[in-house]
Amino acid sequence: MKTHFKHINQAFRTGLAVLLLGSLTTLTSCKEKNNPEDPMPNGQALHARILDNREAAVQHFTVGGGTGGALTADHGTKIIISPNSIGLNGQPVTGNIDIEFIEIYDKGAMVLQDMSTSGIKPNGDVEALNSAGEFYLNATQNGQQLEVLTPISIQSRGVAPADFQSMQVFRAGDALDDGDKWEEADEDNDGETDNAEGHEGPGPNGSFVLNSVFDVSDFGWTNLDRWSSYTGPKTTLFIDVPDGYDETNCNVYVSYDGETGLAKMDIWDTTQEMFTEHYGSLPIGKEVHFIMIADIDGQLYYKIQGNTIIDNHIEVMDNLQPVSEADLNAAINALP
Repeated sequence: MKTHFKHINQAFRTGLAVLLLGSLTTLTSCKEKNNPEDPMPNGQALHARILDNREAAVQHFTVGGGTGGALTADHGTKIIISPNSIGLNGQPVTGNIDIEFIEIYDKGAMVLQDMSTSGIKPNGDVEALNSAGEFYLNATQNGQQLEVLTPISIQSRGVAPADFQSMQVFRAGDALDDGDKWEEADEDNDGETDNAEGHEGPGPNGSFVLNSVFDVSDFGWTNLDRWSSYTGPKTTLFIDVPDGYDETNCNVYVSYDGETGLAKMDIWDTTQEMFTEHYGSLPIGKEVHFIMIADIDGQLYYKIQGNTIIDNHIEVMDNLQPVSEADLNAAINALP
C-alpha cells in the first residue's frame, strides 16, 4: 500500500512540475513577445526629424567675396570673414557668397539636433566634453561648394568674466548631416592642438564680457570644449529600454548636472540588450539626468529622469510620453 501511494505521489509531483514549467514558459514568452498592435519607434523618422531640425537651425547670410564682412548670428556669435578669404580651386571668388551658420549653446538643441559632446582622445578613447558652443559654417556660390583660403574667425557669444573658461577647439565632420564625435583641432597644421583666445568686450548695462575667439581653416562643424576632469572611481553604465527599442530607432543621452556636457549612449550591447557607453568612465557619485527620445507614428516621445551614478549602474527607462519639440527643448534646458 505504501508503495502504491508512493507511486501516486511521485506521479502527482511530476505532473505538477510539468504544469508549473509550462506556465513559466508561457509567462516568459508573453513577456518577451511584443504586441503587434503596439506602435513601435521609427528610426528613419527620428533621423529625418533630426536632419530637419538642423536645416531649420541654419542661419543664412550674404557677403561679397572681395569685401568679406563681419556677421552676427541670433545668439551673439560673430563670424569675421576677410576679403578674398573664400574661393574655389585655390582662387578667390568675386560676387555674393551664401553663408550658412548654426550656433548651439544649450542641451535642448544638442538633443534635438543630435550633436552631443563626446570627444575622441588621440588614443581612441571616447570621453566627456564640456562645451562653450558648437558651430556649423559653410559657404556656397550659385549652389557650388566653396573653400576657405585664409582662416575665418569665429567669436562665441559673451559670458561674464567669472564664468569664462579657456577652451580648446574641436572638429567633427564637414557636412551638415555628419556625426558628433569631436576630435582636437589643428587648424593651422602646426602639430599642436588649437586653443581659443579670450577677448574682452562691452556687455549689457556697461558690463564687460569675455568671448572665445578661434580660426577655422575648413568649413564644417567646430566646437569649443574642454575635457571633463573627473576624479575618483568610475564605473560602467547600462541603460535598459523597453522591448523593441534599440540603437536603430531611439536616442539615449546622459546629461551631466551643472555642466554643458551631454554624452550619447551610442553602443548597443547585444548580449545585455541595453545601451552602454565606451570605457566605463562614468564617475561614481555624479548626479545626472537621463534623456530618451523616439519618433512613433510621426509623434515625438520622450523620458527624462534624474539619478546619481552608482557602481555598475543600470538605469531602467520606460513609459515614454508624447511631447512637442518646443516643450522638450524647454524641459531639457531647465535641467540643472
